[in-house]
Amino acid sequence: MDIHELTEKLGFCSEAKFLIFQADSSYDHDALKPCWQKLYDGRQNEGIADLRTALAPDENGMKRLACMLHCSLYTYELYMKKKIPKDIFFATMDFLPRFVNASQTVNGRCTFTWDWWFYRQLSLQEFRLGAFEYEMIEANGEKTLSLHIPSKADLSQRSFSDSVSSARMFFTRFFPDYANAEIMCDSWLLSPALGELLPASSRILRFASNFQIERWDKESTAALDWIFPKRDIPLAELSENTSLQRAAKAYLINGGSIGWALGKLKTRD
Repeated sequence: MDIHELTEKLGFCSEAKFLIFQADSSYDHDALKPCWQKLYDGRQNEGIADLRTALAPDENGMKRLACMLHCSLYTYELYMKKKIPKDIFFATMDFLPRFVNASQTVNGRCTFTWDWWFYRQLSLQEFRLGAFEYEMIEANGEKTLSLHIPSKADLSQRSFSDSVSSARMFFTRFFPDYANAEIMCDSWLLSPALGELLPASSRILRFASNFQIERWDKESTAALDWIFPKRDIPLAELSENTSLQRAAKAYLINGGSIGWALGKLKTRD
């Protein structure tokens, strides 16, 4: 598999593919190995900074995207060595077209701005298992799994239960140190404020009920980045295309704040 085949398999939009292949011809990936190798060995921030410098100018991020697609081919080899199924690799790497294609839809042009996050997928720290992504985190000697929620993820209880079950089996098999790690979720979807905006039958509220809230940052405005395609505009001009957008907009105009919350997966008897 090469970068062309990988790009096709991941389903980038036509504009993104054109820009990726154009960017790929503008730099020498092997020559940058001292930079991108740091994405795998614990020097991720340094590696990202080095790549940004080496690939500049790169206003739309497509050189970095091309570089990271080449890195993904190396990651694929790591998957094969650990015998991790190919479908998990492609599901995990779907992170890239998801954000790039969305940028074309929202802004009218393809951009890649998530290089600062993607090293997690490259270095086998984060995997998509069913509807959700799980990141292995170790802090102060404690191991946890951070559950991330991709855009348009199926939030039904069946989908959630299947994903958690798949995650438990996956980590037991491939990363046994995380087999019984606490599953945490840090997201606006867990904000208690949503109880005032959504009907009791809401899938979001049902999803949130799986977690015990550990912390709630009521003043955070980060939720707006996920609810509204463009939020750097006056509140009165925010989109009203969905019932959530309409409810959130009215709530914010009336002085409410959604915030951001951290939750721990509840144990089931």
